[in-house]
Amino acid sequence: MELLEGRDLRRRMLESYSRYPKGWSFVVSPSPTSGFFDAMVSGPEGAWMLKIDSLFKPNPMVIGSPAEALRRKPAGPFPYGYRALPPELALQLLGGEGAGSRQRTVAGLLSVLRREPVVPEEGRSYAEGPLVLTRPGNVRLSESQKEIDRRLASEMNRLLRLRYPVYG
Repeated sequence: MELLEGRDLRRRMLESYSRYPKGWSFVVSPSPTSGFFDAMVSGPEGAWMLKIDSLFKPNPMVIGSPAEALRRKPAGPFPYGYRALPPELALQLLGGEGAGSRQRTVAGLLSVLRREPVVPEEGRSYAEGPLVLTRPGNVRLSESQKEIDRRLASEMNRLLRLRYPVYG
């Protein structure tokens, strides 16, 4: 079983996404057993199981492993992916004030979400998502996925103890 973190994990996942950017989902939930957050990122070619130490800091520690894809219906009406986001639309979405701004904001967000996911290119702006946050235990794991989950939790605890000696 291959466990990756940081730059190597991001690179491998982006390579997989770049081969076929349509049909992805990204589901996150609090782990029912480890106190971390679990994520299942799946696409047409397979899936990744991730263990995230926190959703509440700018640079969380994330480790992951390739896994078999879950057999399930899509988590929401819009697939996960990168969508082109013109800078002027980003400014409009962030700065809307006054009468009618809520409707314009919702219309702007929907216009971005309805776009086809694309492969990101350096120097351009994108919206990434959506990520679906669900309650613990909402994702059913196979036996092999449960083993990956146990290994990821164990490795996350080990890494946290190495980086933060006062941890657990």
